[in-house]
Amino acid sequence: MVRPADLQSPGIAALFILAALTLLTLIPGNLEAEVASSVTISGYTSVLRSGNSAELLAVMKSSLSLDSVDNKNVKGYFQLDSWIAESFSFDVPRAYLKVRLPWFRLTLGKTRVSWGDGFVFNAGDVVFGSMGSISGDLSAETLRSETGWLGAVYIPLGAFSFLEAVVFPYPLPDPEGTFADGLSFLSDTVPFHELSGGARGAFKLGSTTLETGYYASGRAAEHRPYISFHGHLLVDWNLSASMAIPMFDPQWQQWDEWLALSAGLFHFVSLGGSRSLSFRLEAAIRPGADWIETSSGRDYGIFLFPEIAFSPSDTLSLQLRTLVSPVDLSAVAVAGVNWNIYQGLDVFSYLSLMTGDSDDLYSWDGYAGQSWTTGLEFVY
Repeated sequence: MVRPADLQSPGIAALFILAALTLLTLIPGNLEAEVASSVTISGYTSVLRSGNSAELLAVMKSSLSLDSVDNKNVKGYFQLDSWIAESFSFDVPRAYLKVRLPWFRLTLGKTRVSWGDGFVFNAGDVVFGSMGSISGDLSAETLRSETGWLGAVYIPLGAFSFLEAVVFPYPLPDPEGTFADGLSFLSDTVPFHELSGGARGAFKLGSTTLETGYYASGRAAEHRPYISFHGHLLVDWNLSASMAIPMFDPQWQQWDEWLALSAGLFHFVSLGGSRSLSFRLEAAIRPGADWIETSSGRDYGIFLFPEIAFSPSDTLSLQLRTLVSPVDLSAVAVAGVNWNIYQGLDVFSYLSLMTGDSDDLYSWDGYAGQSWTTGLEFVY
């Protein structure tokens, strides 16, 4: 949805625009670039079971992407998403400018910085947070896609080594709203203590990459240091750890409640021709969370994500993903198939099942405890 908070604080917004214009004047040569446009239209229907009743959901989603090409020094990107169901809504998840200067690179706009490593669970993602439940479709190609307004400086240090600093002029996540709220948001300001930012560095150590950094969240009033390792030893692996330490009066005896750990394994096997098989296993661990089942508990200490994907040809893919809560022995599993019928046109279908009791995290009797979705997607 459109969020007026994305446009608020004219002072900060003006600084962003002024900085962007200043950067453009610093780049010599012809700044003209071709624009590569892409439109993705998806239509799908879902049957959802809720208790003893069933519901039907039909949605049409479209996405417009404008990407500058043929200019290695300046890159602009804009994405507009819209959904049509019973009502209409739209969002601008990404809109940014990237500029490469002789010794560093600058990014201004709305996008995502990917700190740490992990497909689903990533303790090193101290900016957006990738340790909680997934907000969205478990069958989606990208499961963590939150973005925010930011300014970033990236300094390359060599192969696989760099430094990066980032500042967020608005709190994360962005406050929600609609145009119906009026234009009063244009006079809103962001208190200095709610600003957030941090820095990280990545360094190559043999076959392993070490990444470490620090992020201060003004809105959450937390210090968030982290460290992350990833490399390859028979399989791709990653390991991350972070802490969310209160800025004011921290009670250090609660250190285990601040600690978050994540680990992952991934392996891709080529079976010859266009056939392939891949395996993934990730875990999220919070030592200070609940390790015994509770009737109303949702903050459990461990979650697992196993995945297997098989492509018997270059036009057909099969996938099985599962989110497992070992504490209450519940899980949600999604089995899906995607078939590329023609160039740009895909038909997809997937079945989602929850296996837990009525008081479990993934309850069989809960909303969408069982669902089936099918649809088409066209990219042009």
